[in-house]
Amino acid sequence: MSGLRIELRRSTALWAGLLVLVSGTGMLLLVMTSSVRWSGNSTSVVLAFRLPLAYVWALVVGLAVFQGMRDSRARVTELFATTSRPGWVRLGTLSAAVAGVVAVATAALCAGLVAKVALGGGFVSIGFVPLMITVVLALASSVLVGLAIGRLLPHPLTVPVALVATFMLATTAGRALEVRSPGDEISRLALLAPVLDAPSSDLITTSTSVDLGQIAWFTGLGVTAFLLLVARSHLGRLAALVPAGLALALALSIMPVKYSDVLVPDSIASELVCDGEVCVSRAHQDRLPVVAAAGRAALAKLAVLPDAPREVREDTSAMAHLVAPQRDQRIVYVPSDGFPRPVTMSEDELRLELLAGAGVAGCSGPNTSNTYETVVRYVTAGYFNGELAGLASDIFMWNNGRMRGEIDQAWQQFRGRSAQEQLNSVAQARRMLLTCEDSERVLDVLKGTR
Repeated sequence: MSGLRIELRRSTALWAGLLVLVSGTGMLLLVMTSSVRWSGNSTSVVLAFRLPLAYVWALVVGLAVFQGMRDSRARVTELFATTSRPGWVRLGTLSAAVAGVVAVATAALCAGLVAKVALGGGFVSIGFVPLMITVVLALASSVLVGLAIGRLLPHPLTVPVALVATFMLATTAGRALEVRSPGDEISRLALLAPVLDAPSSDLITTSTSVDLGQIAWFTGLGVTAFLLLVARSHLGRLAALVPAGLALALALSIMPVKYSDVLVPDSIASELVCDGEVCVSRAHQDRLPVVAAAGRAALAKLAVLPDAPREVREDTSAMAHLVAPQRDQRIVYVPSDGFPRPVTMSEDELRLELLAGAGVAGCSGPNTSNTYETVVRYVTAGYFNGELAGLASDIFMWNNGRMRGEIDQAWQQFRGRSAQEQLNSVAQARRMLLTCEDSERVLDVLKGTR
């Protein structure tokens, strides 16, 4: 223990821990605002730490490489080699000090994020634990890798090269995970880096296969790095590569191939909690009274349609940010993402959102703009509401003079038809939106020009 205390004082261990806390907190403050959608769930907020981890990871590796060059800088490598004390004991103490402090600092940072969610009235569950373990192992093993690199390659350029290489590896891995559809295949090697983009909602987490694969990989990497650090012969260094090789093979056999298997619904946070025919996720249970009131009012209005929907349910799918919203004849879905999020709307705003499209979302994918679909949403919502009103999710079009004119014109054409024609056209529009068949012609159906 005395050796550990000495290393804590004389090595960069405490500085490394401070670096994790300061840089991690600083980067999180840059990406976290009061409006971020994933700050209400302990699991998703720890997952969001994976984005700034690219910078923290690089800084930690660079500092560890600098520490690993200590003996070479002090020119005492040969001196320590002649002492009776085994080299692995001294180097093991150094590794325990630096890696241990970094691990504690990382765990403390994750715990602080969870505490922030709890103090803010958010949803807290044990779902964040695997994510925290993965991050702790990633940074701790990276410290050991840095120490080994610094000891084996004591050159003035080693530190900047290691820092830049780590950052480039992180950014390259992040870009390799950018996809356009859930079925896209990804490189399993990209999942060997602990970097991921921030989740699109607070109901998403990484799959068990990703967690287990990363834990296995970083554990094996840490063992190999320590063995390389203490090895004195070329044969010993070659043998040290075995744990990392085995861990790599195991991790790649576990890792998923499709992106839809990387991010999955948080089984705890996305569990549905119901009030009669209206259900929301457990993470948003505090909004259930408002959603239930708006949902029942919307269902009562939609009851005039043939085969009217019977339920209102929050959409908890993990791939909602990549595909068109879910649709079901029996269910009116409440999106879990979007700005503002529907579950945070007032009762009147949410009721109007549920009535838009006659209880069916548009057929366009997320992050796309379709003027015709937006006009359809306004006209159908106005039919059930009795008059046009601004939709909180499409307020830009409502406040834009030219686009507002298109809404008003379509509304006047729709209202110029008989009551039965209006009902029939809304029912037909709903059927077309349910199947996304000829969805571009839905507006013509409402206006009676088809």
